[in-house]
Order: sequence, then C-alpha cells, then structure tokens
Amino acid sequence: MMVEFSILPLGKDAHLSKYIAEAVKIVHASGIEYRLTPMGTLLVGEWEPVMAIVRQCHEAVRAQSDRVMTRIKIDDVKAAEKMPEDKIASVEKLLGFQVRK
Repeated sequence: MMVEFSILPLGKDAHLSKYIAEAVKIVHASGIEYRLTPMGTLLVGEWEPVMAIVRQCHEAVRAQSDRVMTRIKIDDVKAAEKMPEDKIASVEKLLGFQVRK
C-alpha cells in the first residue's frame, strides 16, 4: 500500500523545513521505503508500520506546535503491489513520452 501524508503546524511561520526535517528523520530511521516530495512524503509498506510512522511524525510535530493538521491519502490495492514508479510508467506508456521529473 502507498500512503502520502503531509503535516502542517498551524500558527507557525512560513518556513516549515525544521518540522519537515523532524518528520523525515522518523521516516528514514524506520527503514520503510519512502519518497520526499515538495508537497508531502510517500510511504510504501504494510498498514500497521506505515500508520505507526505517520502517527509518530504527527506527534513529533505536535510537540512543537499548539495545532497541527495532518493530511493522509491511502492507495490500498488488493491485487498486486505497485511501486510509485510503476504507476508513473503506466501513465507515460499511455502518453507516449516521459513526464518531467
């Protein structure tokens, strides 16, 4: 399954890098496959470990802020596990060209 999440501490300044870095340290230390994007973090793995990581990240940022908004998107496919790059390759095949990266 793939989970994309983003955490936004509300009421803080516009520079969120230190909060993002704190969350990415947790994700990286977990050993789970992940991709950091400009708009969030994508995790690939099983339900329990993935959701535990999201919770840990939320709690770490929450400890530094009075209010936190966490957005979670879940792609849970029964059939076969597809990696993020497989999904992109499927779209590129239909387009006939590679998308910008």
